[in-house]
Formats: sequence, structure tokens, C-alpha cells
Amino acid sequence: MQKQPEERDKTPASLSYTMKLFEFKISEATAFFEQQKENPNLNENMIKGFDQFLESLDEYFEMYKIDSAEDCQIKIFGSVTLNNRAILRATNKFQNRPWFSNIAIAMNNEELSEYPSDKGICYAKVSIDY
Repeated sequence: MQKQPEERDKTPASLSYTMKLFEFKISEATAFFEQQKENPNLNENMIKGFDQFLESLDEYFEMYKIDSAEDCQIKIFGSVTLNNRAILRATNKFQNRPWFSNIAIAMNNEELSEYPSDKGICYAKVSIDY
């Protein structure tokens, strides 16, 4: 049985995702990542991300008690424009240079215990439901 995302887990659809970099089926992820390691256009950060992707996704599924995602399609984008018009980039080719934005999240102190943390540093995954 799959757990439905709670309202606080959803990303507002008003965000603008651009520069789709990759798209693959979750069931083909391992083969896709191995193939991409030979891609001369990827830098070390992108390859490291692929190496850690499935492990991180498994942790996400455990956290939200998701039993199966075998039919899922994964899309990885190079940038997102936030509601305040700030652009966050995660790409190795933006105007011929890598650009990985540093991102800081201001947590509500009253909600800190509701999030998984690593020595007080919180992480979250983003999902969009249309």
C-alpha cells in the first residue's frame, strides 16, 4: 500500500521547472546511470549524484512508507524558478560552465522534530503532484 503525500509534502505547481536534463524509468535507473557515466558532458558532481541517487530514493521511500514505484518515470531538471523569482540551478552546462546553486532552507524551530536530520541539518526531497 502506498502512502499518499501529505499536503505539506507537495511542492506548489506554480514553480517553473526548466532545462529537463534526463528522463528515465525507475526500473531502468541502474542501466541509465551506467550509460551516463560514459557521457563526456557530465562533470564529477553529476556522476556523484547518479552514484547516490538510488540509495537516497530508497531512503525517501522508506520515510514515506512507499512500497512500490516500479512504474515511475524520473525527470531531472537543470533549474527551477521559485515563487520569489530566484532561480536555482543544478547543471554542468549553463552558458558553457557548471552552475550548482547553494541552497539554504530556514526551518521553523517548532517543526524541527518532524523532519529527519543529520546532526541538526535537515534534508527534504521535492515531489510535484499534478
